[in-house]
Amino acid sequence: MSKVIIHYFTGTGNTAHSVNLISEQLQAVGYEVKSWQVKKDVLPPDEVSDYHIFAFPVLSWAAPVIMKRYLRKMPDDKGTKTAILAINGAIFNNGKLVKGYTGQALEQVENILKRKKYDVFLTGNASFPDNWTQVTNPCSVQDTEAIFPLGEAEVQVFIENFLPKKRELYRCGLFNRFWSYLTAGLFGAIGRRFLGKFYIADEHCTGCSICAKKCPVSTIKMNHKMPYWGNNCEDCNRCINICPEKAIQVSVPLFILQTSINLGLTIWAIWAILVYIPRWLQINKIFLISTEIALIIIATLLLLWVSFVPIDAFFRLLLRNLRVRRFFSISYTTKFRRYTAPGFNPLK
Repeated sequence: MSKVIIHYFTGTGNTAHSVNLISEQLQAVGYEVKSWQVKKDVLPPDEVSDYHIFAFPVLSWAAPVIMKRYLRKMPDDKGTKTAILAINGAIFNNGKLVKGYTGQALEQVENILKRKKYDVFLTGNASFPDNWTQVTNPCSVQDTEAIFPLGEAEVQVFIENFLPKKRELYRCGLFNRFWSYLTAGLFGAIGRRFLGKFYIADEHCTGCSICAKKCPVSTIKMNHKMPYWGNNCEDCNRCINICPEKAIQVSVPLFILQTSINLGLTIWAIWAILVYIPRWLQINKIFLISTEIALIIIATLLLLWVSFVPIDAFFRLLLRNLRVRRFFSISYTTKFRRYTAPGFNPLK
């Protein structure tokens, strides 16, 4: 009996549902299947397998950062056949289905595994209902019911290609690989962390700590019975979608203040560097420009740290006051729907 290990990360359950479909069908034809969920501090299983499958949601045209870190911890291999499935978000726009776009995500994961000598023979996509609740209103029940079977059909195609070991590798093209790689890199290094800082629990929060307990990267901590988001948010949107009180929102005032403070300090720092460094350093022009660029990069990173740590800590203190919290809870997400894949219940 051939053994398959399915390694996967899931936020709101679309990937978990896809993995269940794959597992059931492979078991039905005689495979031994082990599903291995990627979460904080989870390492690759220390056992031999005939096949590997890796599945993940696409976040800003990349695999989640935690998934890529997990992949880099996979042991070096000797050609085990491997398949990769990327899960995208889909919506209906004016009655027309618009599928999510993978960008370079599959190719980046493929390259990580190939460097470890895995024989990646199959990569594929499947689109399920979009659930980036932090930014857009999730699909309606009607749209979800229409999109979900289409995603399942794409998973079925992936399974049908896997069983005969059909070699089929997704390619997005050089230009699309370039821009999506840059965007994904910025999102992974900065964007996901910054977006996590704008979450807030409004006055409906009961302090149940479900969001903290079920965060796959354990970035949510409880303080005075209220959740606060750390610096390592994956932006998987699990927390905002599973809160039983729909109490987690995106704080518009916090977004405006944090962004304005950071942008203002950064502009001032760049201005100061460009004005004062030429006065203080009488050096060759090429070296001067290089020094200015280096200082601008250092200042930008330092001010991001200032936003993520001391300024964020200051706002945390303010948010302990109920009236202040009510003001900061002003949000466009209060009227948004919430989404988890049918049958997905991370509370169990």
